[in-house]
Amino acid sequence: MDSGNRGVDLFLNMAQLIPTIVDKFFKDISPLGGGVLYSLVLLVVLGLQEMALFLRLLFGFLLTGMVVVLIRSVYFKDRPQRREYHSWMEKIIASSFPSWHTARAVFLALTFMTLGGVYLKVVLGFIALLVGYSRIHLRRHDYWDVLGGMVLGMVTFFLGSFFF
Repeated sequence: MDSGNRGVDLFLNMAQLIPTIVDKFFKDISPLGGGVLYSLVLLVVLGLQEMALFLRLLFGFLLTGMVVVLIRSVYFKDRPQRREYHSWMEKIIASSFPSWHTARAVFLALTFMTLGGVYLKVVLGFIALLVGYSRIHLRRHDYWDVLGGMVLGMVTFFLGSFFF
């Protein structure tokens, strides 16, 4: 086999890895809008005794969660990868609109954007967008679900700004 073919074979083998790498990247990004990270952020902020920020973050977590459950209770929409359900709670989890991951990511990003400079704002905004896109890429949501989550996160942020 000549060296030209080996180079092409190597390139083709590497190209086949790209979808796997992209999938892994978005699987790693998605939890940045998840409840575990949000809970850790709450605990750190509480540990730092930043009570105003803690209450604002808790408000955002609870309000987005309540709105998601309310909407999913009255409006069921299958996820792109349909999930079976046998109980009310499973139905809420199986429903896709709106994306709670995206709502939390947007709320967190907007909240922490108020604390930093322009670079922090850009990074946080980019991360929130990546979380939203990760939900689409992983086939947990479609664009409308993510857009709904973004709007929910923004509205919750502005309500939180009004109250806290």
